[in-house]
Amino acid sequence: MNRCKWSEESEMLQQYHDNEWGQYVVGDNALFECLTLELFQSGLSWKTILHKRENFRQAFAQFEVEKVMQFGEKEIEALLNDAGIVRHRKKIQATIENAKRVHALIKEFGSFEEFLKQLPHETAEKQKVLRKTFKHVGLTTAESFLEATGRIQASHSEQCFMVTK
Repeated sequence: MNRCKWSEESEMLQQYHDNEWGQYVVGDNALFECLTLELFQSGLSWKTILHKRENFRQAFAQFEVEKVMQFGEKEIEALLNDAGIVRHRKKIQATIENAKRVHALIKEFGSFEEFLKQLPHETAEKQKVLRKTFKHVGLTTAESFLEATGRIQASHSEQCFMVTK
């Protein structure tokens, strides 16, 4: 079976490619998890992040927005000492700040998903809004988040079996 080249390196990547990437994600915490993992992936391989995903879930309280937004210096220091995740102070701080921003969006729109539904139609405009809304999220990270969560078409290679699905 032909897949996108990036997913052929391991079974874990194949499973992610075949069963998760580009599928429509719902739920505030699930979307927050996707945003956070894409943020941490910046500058690293997706394989690294996916391999550490369960550790990230443990470290960030299963990505429960209301819990993460309350993290303080004590939790930041613990995360910086957690070898199971990517230990990057600015990304950790951005995650906590983004939890606060997601919480505010939930209050304003009713859910993170509803906020995402309000984004402009054009991909480039969606990316710009996400870049302005969230900390440590650039255009590429925004695009990756939108693809991963099924908000825009995932860019499968031409030979990939998913193109014909």
